[in-house]
Amino acid sequence: MEFSQAYYMNDDSDDNSPYIFKGFSSATTSQRRGIHPLAGYDFKTEAYEKVDEFPAHIIRKGDKKIKDLVKEHVLPFLPAKSLMKFKAVSKDWEKWIASPLLTHQQSFSCQSFSGYFYQNMSKWDMNTTFLSLDPSTIGVPSPALDFLPEVVKILSSCNGLLLCQGLEKYYVCNPATKNWKILPPPRYYHGDEPAIVLAFEPSLRNIEAYYHVICAFPMLDQPIIGFEIYSSESDSWSCSSAYCSDLENPCLVGGGLFMKGVAYYETKSNEVLAFDVKEEIAAIISLPVEVEGDGSLTQMDGELSYVTAFNVWENVFLIDIYQGMEMNLKRSVSINLGPERSLTYACKVLPCVNSDAVAIQVREHIYLYHIRKQKVESIASPNAFGSAKKFLPYINSLANATLN
Repeated sequence: MEFSQAYYMNDDSDDNSPYIFKGFSSATTSQRRGIHPLAGYDFKTEAYEKVDEFPAHIIRKGDKKIKDLVKEHVLPFLPAKSLMKFKAVSKDWEKWIASPLLTHQQSFSCQSFSGYFYQNMSKWDMNTTFLSLDPSTIGVPSPALDFLPEVVKILSSCNGLLLCQGLEKYYVCNPATKNWKILPPPRYYHGDEPAIVLAFEPSLRNIEAYYHVICAFPMLDQPIIGFEIYSSESDSWSCSSAYCSDLENPCLVGGGLFMKGVAYYETKSNEVLAFDVKEEIAAIISLPVEVEGDGSLTQMDGELSYVTAFNVWENVFLIDIYQGMEMNLKRSVSINLGPERSLTYACKVLPCVNSDAVAIQVREHIYLYHIRKQKVESIASPNAFGSAKKFLPYINSLANATLN
């Protein structure tokens, strides 16, 4: 892989020394396919003996300016929408932001919860929409996903990528870059409402961050759940030898959640089905029998959590947070969502990622309750939502959907 431009420094050398890269071998050019920082340049066998002979396109440590430090150490932590704006700073920044190396760094470093994609669950809906937590810095150019070749249902989201379903095909896309890929057809029938999870974990160790799609499907006429896995590295599906036959109710509920190498699926019983993607091992997590209200699997402070909410009276809501493999009750809090109401309403807990917040939908309103700050924030205008909407948490990332 080649990079159009980069900046390097010799940390082991004396900044006052006029001799740099002494004895550097031309064999470096054979490393072009790696990610060695000097692989893209063809240095001569002879050393650069004087500082004034140093190539103009390489910046020494002492000559770095603020803009260079910002480019290297700040841009990877910014959401994709902000990076798109910064392409206008200069041609150099435009090339850097478009480079595979920054895409890799940003998809790993920028992990902030950005907002929700939501869609009508009762019918196919062209109006797929993105709700941003900060419209000034976080957004997508095509909230309706109309860059895809057909109308799709949103199924799963993971670290900047979305998994969608067309009439007969699956798509993985990045709404921020309009980058997308059609997956090959699976071997097994997944159904119209598949229990399917997109698994994508960027890592600084490997610039080629592959993703997986894991579908948990019922075996025909048997109370057994099998697993079919798509790998972007091989661009193919394979059926796992693992299966689960111990669920009280083998009926799974739509999409699931992926974190730390494990896919989680909600069921219509008081259980969560877990599947370790690397080891291909299935397990069952039991939820407490006393769980009440409309709950949701979510990721909170890096832990698997199950959150329930219940409207106790008027504008008072009770939130219970269960965490860990044992799903023990870790926190119970009563909050006032306001405004004053004379009736009680059903509420719905929405999944979050990389956050300490709990998101609750109450009729046309969506609220975020921040655990540490003990603060309630309204993130939706009145009459913005109906009750039959599916919400997927989203991270504004440059992640590449076409890697294989």
